[in-house]
Amino acid sequence: MPKTIKTARGLARFAKAPYASRRKSLPRHSFETRQKALAIFQAGGSYKNCAKTLNIPVYTARDWHRSFLIGTFRAEHGARQQSYTPEQKAEVLRLRKEEGKSYNVISQLTKVNRATVLQWIHKDIAQQQAAEAAAQQAPANDSEMTETGPVGAVAEMTTSGPTA
Repeated sequence: MPKTIKTARGLARFAKAPYASRRKSLPRHSFETRQKALAIFQAGGSYKNCAKTLNIPVYTARDWHRSFLIGTFRAEHGARQQSYTPEQKAEVLRLRKEEGKSYNVISQLTKVNRATVLQWIHKDIAQQQAAEAAAQQAPANDSEMTETGPVGAVAEMTTSGPTA
C-alpha cells in the first residue's frame, strides 16, 4: 500500500517524493564569484552591495554574508573537486584535433575525467561552428552594404546634379 500523508483537513493523499528530492538543482556560483564576495565582505561591504556588484540574487548574497559572519563561508574548492589548467584543456583539444584520439585514450593520457574531455570537445566544436556561421554572414552583409549602401547613393547624386 502506498504511503499516505494527512493534510490539514484529515484527508489522505498519496505521497509523492519528498520536496527536497523533487527540487531541481540550481546552478552553483563559480569559486571566482565566491572569492569576490569574500573580498567584499572582508572590506566591510553589505550583502546588498555584493549582490549588485556581482549580479547574483540578493538572497544568495545574504546567505553568504551570514555564513561569513559566523565563520563558515567557503570560497575555495572542495577537497573532492578537481580543477584543470588551461594547458591541460589545450592538450586535450590538440590530441582530438591533430591526432584524432578517442575520448577514452585522451582521458587516459591526460588524466582528465572522460566526461570533462567530452564536454570540452563538444564546447569547442560548438564555438567553431558559431564562429564559422558568423564569418559566413559577415561577408554577405558587407557586400550588400557596398551595392546598395551610401556609397552608391553618393555616386548617383554627383552624376545627376545640374550641369553648367
